[in-house]
Amino acid sequence: MSASREKKKRQELLSSGAVDPKAARAAEQRAAEKKSNLLYGTIAVVFVVVAIALVVYNSGVIQRRQTAVTIDGESYTVPETSYYYWQSYQNFLNSEMGSLYAALGALNPNVSLKSQSYTEDQTWDDYFKEQAVDTMRFVHAAVAAANQAGLTLDEEDQASLDASISSMKASAAQNGYSYKQYLNAVYGATMTSSIYESCAKDMLLATKYANQYADENFVYSEDEITAYYEENKDSYDLIDGAYVTVSGLPEAKTDADGNAIDATDEEKAAALATAKETADAILAAYQEGEDLESLAERNGASYSTSISASGAVYGEWFYDSARRAGDAAVLENTSGSSYYVAVFNSRQRDETLDYSVRHILVTAESLNLGEGEEATEEQLRAKAQEILDSWDGTEEGFASLANQNSKDPGSNTNGGLYENVAKNTMVAAFQDWCYEPGRQSGDTGIVYNASTGAHIMYFVGYGDTQYWHYACENEMITRDAADWQNSVRDSVTAQVDEKGMNQIG
Repeated sequence: MSASREKKKRQELLSSGAVDPKAARAAEQRAAEKKSNLLYGTIAVVFVVVAIALVVYNSGVIQRRQTAVTIDGESYTVPETSYYYWQSYQNFLNSEMGSLYAALGALNPNVSLKSQSYTEDQTWDDYFKEQAVDTMRFVHAAVAAANQAGLTLDEEDQASLDASISSMKASAAQNGYSYKQYLNAVYGATMTSSIYESCAKDMLLATKYANQYADENFVYSEDEITAYYEENKDSYDLIDGAYVTVSGLPEAKTDADGNAIDATDEEKAAALATAKETADAILAAYQEGEDLESLAERNGASYSTSISASGAVYGEWFYDSARRAGDAAVLENTSGSSYYVAVFNSRQRDETLDYSVRHILVTAESLNLGEGEEATEEQLRAKAQEILDSWDGTEEGFASLANQNSKDPGSNTNGGLYENVAKNTMVAAFQDWCYEPGRQSGDTGIVYNASTGAHIMYFVGYGDTQYWHYACENEMITRDAADWQNSVRDSVTAQVDEKGMNQIG
C-alpha cells in the first residue's frame, strides 16, 4: 500500500473512532517510560494490542480471510471473489458491447463502478458482483464435476497456465510493478499470487471440463445444421441490391438569435410530399436505364448497398420471400421522415470460405520508446517492414520470426498461425487483406489497425467451410452451451456475505 493510501486508511479509521497506529506507538513509548506505575503499564498493553490489530488490518490479512460468498457450504474469501469480479469487468469491457457502453459514456473506466448506474435500480458494481457470483457458481460446480470424472490438468494445460502467469509478470514489469503489486492493482489490495494462481487454475479446469462436454455433446448432423439455416436464413443470407434514402424532413430554420424554429405540420407534410416526388422520379429514371448511385448523388440523397434483415422498412422488403431479380419500389419510412428507392438483384447463402493465416503482431512493445512516448503508425509499419525484410521466404521461416517477434499471446508460440478463421472473426484490416481478390497462398503484406498495431501477414490458404454453415453451427453450439452452463450453475446455491462483499470493488 502506498504512503498516500496508508494515510487515507488512517484517516478513515480515525473518522470511525479507531486509534491511529502512530498515536498508539507514541502512547506505548510514553507508557514504557513509566513502568513503575501499574496503571500506565496496563494502558501500554492496551495500546500495543490496538496497534498490532491496526497493522494487521492495513495489511489486508483480515479482509483476505473474510468470507464474501458461500457456495453449497464452501466459503470463498474476499480476494477469491475479487478475482471473478474483476474478470467479469475486464471481459465485459473488452467485449463489443462493453466498448460500445464505454464509447457512449455509459460506463466510465475512470470512475468508481459504485457511483455509476447500470439500470434504474442497479449500479455497475452491483451488476459485476452478480456476474461474479454466477461465474463462481458455475466454476464451483464444474470443478466438482471434473474431479468426480477424474479430469485433471495435463502438461499442456499447465504450460498454458504458466504462460498466462508469465505474461502477467511481464506486464507487471513493463508497468513498473512487482508481480504482487500488479495483482493488487488489477484485482484489489487483498489479492496474493497464490490466491490468483489458484483461482486461475480452477477457471482453467472448469473451462476444460466445459470444452470436453461440448465436444462430446454439441455435435450436429448436416441435416440438423441445414434445417437450422432454413429456419433462420434471414440472419445468414446475403442480399445483392441497393437503396437510396431521400430525406423528408423540412429544412432547418432558426430565428434572429440563432434558436431553432420548429417546423409546422404543413411544412412537414410538404417536405414529405417533395421527398415522395423525388423518390418516384429516381425510380422512374432508374427503370429507364440510368445508374442508381448517380441518381442518388444528383438528387442529394444517400446510396447504400449494406442491407440487413433488421433494416427498417427496406429490410423487410429485401428479405421478403416474394422478391425476384429486378424488383424495384419506392418505400415509405414508417417514421414519416424519408422515402427509400429499393432495387433487388439476388439473394443467396453467404458462402464465404474460412481461411488460415500466419501473422506477426508489432506493437509499442516492439519498439525502444522513451518513457511516456507513444508509438505512431509510421514507426510500427517501419518495424514491421524491418522484420519482414529479414524473412527467408519460407513458411517455416515466417513461423520462426513470429515466435521470436510477435506480441500476440494467442499465436506467438505456434508460428503466428490462425487456422480455419471464419468471416467477421478478425479486425477489419486483417480480414480485408485475407479476402482481397486474387489472394494466393504464400502472399505477404503489412496491415495496420489502430487498436492492435501493425500485422505482418502470411496467407496460408482458404478452407472449405462456408460462412453460413459455420455461423449456424456456432449459433447452435452457443445456444445449447448457454442452456447447459445455466443448468450447471443452477445446480448449486450461493449465499452472499454483505460484509465481505462490500470489501470488493
